Amino acid sequence: MQAIYLYIRVSTDEQAVKGYSQRSQLDRLVHYCKDHNLIVTKTIFEDYPAKTFNRPEWNKLFAELKLIKNQSSLILFTYWDRFSRNIMDAYKMLERLQNMKVSIQAIEQQIDFSIPESKIMLAMYWATSEVENDKRSRNVRLGMQKARLEGRWINKAPLGYRNKITSDGKKYIAIYEPEAYIIREAFTAIVRQNKYCLTEIYKDAVSNGLNCSRSAFYRLVRNPIYCGKIKIPAFEDKPEKIVEGTHERLIPVVLFDHVQRIIKDADLNHPKKLASKRIANENLIFRGVLQCPNCGNTLTGSGSQGHTKKYYYYHCMGRCSYRVRADVINLSFLSFLKNNRVVEPFLELANSISKEIYGEEHHDYIQKKEEIKKEMEKLIDRGFNAQKLFSNGDIDYDDYILIRSRCQESLKDNTDKLRQQALKIVAEKHTEKGTDYIINHLGEFYENSDTITKQRIIRLFFPEKVKVIEGNIEKMLSESVKNIFGLTPSFSRIKEIHGQQTEQEIVEFFKELYFLGYEQNLKNI
Repeated sequence: MQAIYLYIRVSTDEQAVKGYSQRSQLDRLVHYCKDHNLIVTKTIFEDYPAKTFNRPEWNKLFAELKLIKNQSSLILFTYWDRFSRNIMDAYKMLERLQNMKVSIQAIEQQIDFSIPESKIMLAMYWATSEVENDKRSRNVRLGMQKARLEGRWINKAPLGYRNKITSDGKKYIAIYEPEAYIIREAFTAIVRQNKYCLTEIYKDAVSNGLNCSRSAFYRLVRNPIYCGKIKIPAFEDKPEKIVEGTHERLIPVVLFDHVQRIIKDADLNHPKKLASKRIANENLIFRGVLQCPNCGNTLTGSGSQGHTKKYYYYHCMGRCSYRVRADVINLSFLSFLKNNRVVEPFLELANSISKEIYGEEHHDYIQKKEEIKKEMEKLIDRGFNAQKLFSNGDIDYDDYILIRSRCQESLKDNTDKLRQQALKIVAEKHTEKGTDYIINHLGEFYENSDTITKQRIIRLFFPEKVKVIEGNIEKMLSESVKNIFGLTPSFSRIKEIHGQQTEQEIVEFFKELYFLGYEQNLKNI
């Protein structure tokens, strides 16, 4: 007796299409069997795409057929695209089934396999399904690419965010606390606490409640999503690019850029070492920056006890005996900062960068403030409604106390958020107003800074290792820094730079100064 199997397949995205529902397919197959006096052995329901035959229910059916391979069997389905949407896979599976004495048939598109010409029609059915599938897949990819180009995040929300839907059905991602706070602290720690390596910052984040793997955390600190940008992968002939996102950024752009510079400067082949664990010595502040003028090796530093005090030197290792007094280099750099000023038009450029950053942050502050205020108004209304329901006897006392306490906790959280936002914008305002002061009093700012901040300023002036030219810090400076301080013969040509594309290195120089000032203001508030 022939075994009859009804195979009913519908993928998730097809369930809303008329005629493709499981019930519709079942009704048609059952009527067909009744009309042809066929007794159904088993009905298989599959909710899976037909791109391949690696489908859960199909695999079970195929395993069952292999056990009864000497028995004649027939698999029925409504249309050939229910069987497969891949012509190559379909022909291979058809051959395997025929070798097992299993026949297949689509009741709405019947094929007589005894007629050779009918195979042309079968090929057309399968090819049409595959083309339709490819077109649908391409349309989906194009739609996703269009959404990305518009700045919309279309995947599962990253850590620190949650997927949300507006009242009119639009999807977006929103900042989610306390994850967002932990991530902010991690970015800030990378900049402020150079004595820590990234592994330690990761451990701190996990201990504070962040749930992610070590490798995910390394990707997190490199993801521009957190500063309001979206990385768009290469698509067809279009290269990879980064666009402004429509979501709220979790950290300032300047903070994210600074973290990327730190990561870039670190040894990427040893990600555990984000920064040296050696405690910085105030007397050897240039250690690791200078190169030996004789052999080109990086100079280290150490102290030598004299009769009355300890003397510090930057010196070469090994056979090379080169050394230079550390205080000569250190004081020479401080003297340069005190005696030189940023010249026009770079001072104007610095102010414009400062205003641009402040404008972005102020806009975010206003937006965030309005969101928090609306949320607080809802909480207050919820508390009043609970009081009214309790007074009318609609809820009992325990429920009323629970609602009230939750509202009070949420109000307190929102008040803290609002206070933190206000502190940040005050720091930004002081920084935006004080950028000109910081730039023109850089020597004083450097002299009064801690060791870590001094090292960051030195790295700003010497982004790459530089050979020592004793007693002449100016000759050791990079070309971009010389331009900024008007030390190049071609400065008259540089005056036109403000109206043209400014070198990225110069822009980064002023962004870093802004961020240093912002950090200092935040500490003082």
